[in-house]
Amino acid sequence: MLRICSYFFIYIIVIAPVFAVEVTPMVVTFSPDSRSSNASSLVHNQLPRDIAFDIQIYEIDFSQGTPKLISLDDSPLWVFPPSLFLQPGQSQQLQFRWLDKKLPSTDKSYQVSLIEQPIANQSINKQSQLTMLLNVNLIVHLDQPRLVPKLIIKEPHVEDGFIVTEVLNEGKGAGRLSDYEIKITKNKTLSDRILKDQLKANGYDVFFAPNSTSVIKVPIPQSLQRGSLNHLRLVLAR
Repeated sequence: MLRICSYFFIYIIVIAPVFAVEVTPMVVTFSPDSRSSNASSLVHNQLPRDIAFDIQIYEIDFSQGTPKLISLDDSPLWVFPPSLFLQPGQSQQLQFRWLDKKLPSTDKSYQVSLIEQPIANQSINKQSQLTMLLNVNLIVHLDQPRLVPKLIIKEPHVEDGFIVTEVLNEGKGAGRLSDYEIKITKNKTLSDRILKDQLKANGYDVFFAPNSTSVIKVPIPQSLQRGSLNHLRLVLAR
């Protein structure tokens, strides 16, 4: 029932490097108590052949260190349509909605897997070129504004030009590193700061799921690259 997944555990296996199945966006965040929300992703077939997918939904459990997938037969996350058939160049929108009348006690995350199915009437020539079936995974986060993260930052250490530390989220709400300004202190004195979204602009962000421990790596600012790096601390401020 449990399967290990890598985070940000989204991957696409393609037959040839010039063709792919494109999903935009591949990470969706929406509030389950908002009836007006229109959470969706667009699936576009860039392959030179027909493709069919069945959809499987997994809840992601972050509480055990390594994220695990829990298969759901009766998922409270509604995904429509439940299967896809796309000819070359065609697109289809996937819609997401929370069906359960009861809201979850913590923010939740799900992996929506598009699992390719064989097509019975596909030509023999095309079948002979098919070396493997595609799995396309996207992530759906439920974000409830009333739930907030409670982050505990452990003692950091310096490693290969980065300040590295573990962050424990004891709250019921999820968060992201890009939500916070990072204050770097030395001997309890503010030495430097990294603004919100500054690291995200360079392609780096960390997701803090409820009841999880995450590792963050912050580049050592130039102002601290000379002299002792002892007694450093990180403070995350909203």
